[in-house]
Amino acid sequence: MTVPIFESLWNAFLERPHPDAVFELAPERLSGLRATAPGRAPRGRFILPLRAGSLVPSFDRPNVTDAFAVRAAIERGKGELGIGGGTIALLVPEPCVRIFILTVESVPASPAERDTFIRWRVGKQMPLLPEDLRLAYDIAPGAPARKVIVSAARDAVVREYEGLFESAGMHVGTVTVPSLSLVNLLGVQPGTNGLLLNIESDSLSFLALMDSGWTLYRQKGLGPDLAAEARTDIVVNEVENTVHFIEDRERKKVERIWVRAAAWDDGSAVVSRLKGALLLAAQTVDYEAPGDWDEREKAALAPLMGQVA
Repeated sequence: MTVPIFESLWNAFLERPHPDAVFELAPERLSGLRATAPGRAPRGRFILPLRAGSLVPSFDRPNVTDAFAVRAAIERGKGELGIGGGTIALLVPEPCVRIFILTVESVPASPAERDTFIRWRVGKQMPLLPEDLRLAYDIAPGAPARKVIVSAARDAVVREYEGLFESAGMHVGTVTVPSLSLVNLLGVQPGTNGLLLNIESDSLSFLALMDSGWTLYRQKGLGPDLAAEARTDIVVNEVENTVHFIEDRERKKVERIWVRAAAWDDGSAVVSRLKGALLLAAQTVDYEAPGDWDEREKAALAPLMGQVA
């Protein structure tokens, strides 16, 4: 069964079906939460390492290079959570997905014509659209110009991830990426201007909100085996460039930067540099977590909490 890889952040995400568990696959780890009733603490969690090279995120190539190792981790994770099946939310790596934010004057009223129009607009930014491209989008209210946020993924890639969990007896109800899930933890107020930065082991992603509306999304790959200081230098430089680009284009100031890093040390170093050298208002993505979680667990599990918060 296929499922959308993107849901409306203002509506469908907030009204999303509550999963029995949430899993995230990343190149170096598999993590999971066992969900409870909305507003209550998760009943269990785990963070398990993956064998190096088992998962190589890509938009247009197979991602799983060692299915046996990944399936073994999934089975172990099920045991850690004490579940045998159920419906799950699944977070896949950012590089698997392309996200576009379009500005349009109007959109067709007919759903079929609207789908064709959105695909045509995406095609202007992404020539030679794959035949199995799966698109989902949300149209923000506004006049005269409106923002459309679109996600795109290869059906073969999404099915590859779904198949891993379905073979373990679970139904995949939602598939998304970490940055979109993190938005649910920000507590964004009307009129907020900010930049969400998500730092993974292999990539960073930026999601900008101006007047609480989507303005920019971009990804950048990170080279392997970077020293911590070199990684921080790259991230801070990319943040500075992105902030200047947004402010030049939008004629509005980026008021705050939310930082989440899969490795907590990376996040704290970036926040310190942004607040010190660049004088930018930066803070880590924070949320209420069970008392026995440490800061490293909170950082690693933040995108998963975005699905159950």
